[in-house]
Amino acid sequence: MRTINKILSLCAFSILFFASCEKDEDNNPITSSIPVIEEASITPTTFTFGDSVTITATVSDAIKTLSSLDVQTIVNGRVIPLQKILLDGNSAVINEKIFVPLVNNIADNTSVTFVLKLTNNKNVSSTKELSGFTGKRPHFSQLHLVVENGEIYTLVPQVSNNDNYEALDVVISKSFAYRVAQKITANNEIDYSGLVWGDIGGKIQLIDETGNSIFGFAENSDYTSSVIFDSYNFKTSLSGDAYETPNFLLEYFTETNISGEEFYTLETTLTKGVEYFVYGELVSNNIVYNLDFFERINPNKIKFLGETGDYTLYYNKTRQHVVLLPDVSPVYPDYLVITGGGLGYPSKIAKEHTWWGFGNVRDFILTRQISPNVYQATMYIHEKDDGWVGFRTYEDTNWGGFKTYSDYTYTGLPLEGDPTPGEGNILPSAEMGEGIFRITINYNTFNINVERVTLE
Repeated sequence: MRTINKILSLCAFSILFFASCEKDEDNNPITSSIPVIEEASITPTTFTFGDSVTITATVSDAIKTLSSLDVQTIVNGRVIPLQKILLDGNSAVINEKIFVPLVNNIADNTSVTFVLKLTNNKNVSSTKELSGFTGKRPHFSQLHLVVENGEIYTLVPQVSNNDNYEALDVVISKSFAYRVAQKITANNEIDYSGLVWGDIGGKIQLIDETGNSIFGFAENSDYTSSVIFDSYNFKTSLSGDAYETPNFLLEYFTETNISGEEFYTLETTLTKGVEYFVYGELVSNNIVYNLDFFERINPNKIKFLGETGDYTLYYNKTRQHVVLLPDVSPVYPDYLVITGGGLGYPSKIAKEHTWWGFGNVRDFILTRQISPNVYQATMYIHEKDDGWVGFRTYEDTNWGGFKTYSDYTYTGLPLEGDPTPGEGNILPSAEMGEGIFRITINYNTFNINVERVTLE
């Protein structure tokens, strides 16, 4: 037994000896050192989760180089890493802002403790605990449900629970990807200077630009009709409804290509005065339904203004508009048609222009007869790439019954005649400039009235 004790004593002595003789890279003995947090404070003492606090601290190490100061919060026993402040040298005076994240399941007016951990380059550390802080939950006048397809819906707090934000009477696909944002920009994009909820590892959490969208699915329904976001538990509840009829669904349409652009077409019978429901992608506020033939009642309902008959609808995915043509060739007196250069159906997304022709729906503008011999067309007028724009009216798509500038009188915003001899094209004036205009053609008096239109 004495022999064993002697061996153990010798081992312990050897360990201490070699530790005391440990050398650095310059062959100097390494002396133990403990970093010191001399002073530390955090302000303010009451703050809102999701805001920043300021840490002020004086730290030092008599011998070793400092490497970092880690700041953590402890809330209801949960440790939340906040920030690692990198250091260099034997001392530092710190004055920095630290973001205190909002996490789920934290009550309002919660007691918060901050733990500071100071470490030197030999991985020796010391800690200091700061207590007496109160964290408050943020509440907002509204949040924004930002769907991945670009649609944005306003979420407002419930009267019964201001941690729950709801959007009712929405029309979204039954499955969709989204984020929840505190702020959006003037261009309807997420402003990441505010709080943004997304997906991290399959859970809803606060994210930055690199975070993922959340997947939503309204079970046992055709589409999502309400969204409730729980900002306390970081959960979303979705509910939906069945499609109402008559309706337009993109799945009814046939994909095709017209003049190099992606279209979806639908042959259908439309009834004057009937309101049609639209769902899915066709709900988007970016989509402009032909302003002469449709009135948008609400986001998912449009009213048909034209005469009852068979038509083909054309949804242009590039320019985000829906236009139409009758299934019989449009001819006077039911219709007038307009073709030329620098014209196009209105779009919020991209300009479009025709170029003298009747080959397809992109080549000309269809008018609607709004009273006997009075026709209306709403179109975008802008200069083509070659700087030219102008048009004529025709009574059919075989170039028949055309009228030139001198055949009409003009009211409203002025139009001009083409100075080229023998042309007689109708041109926009400098006063009109570029934009969306409603052209009303009175074939009884041969007058054209022009007014500017603003898209909502």
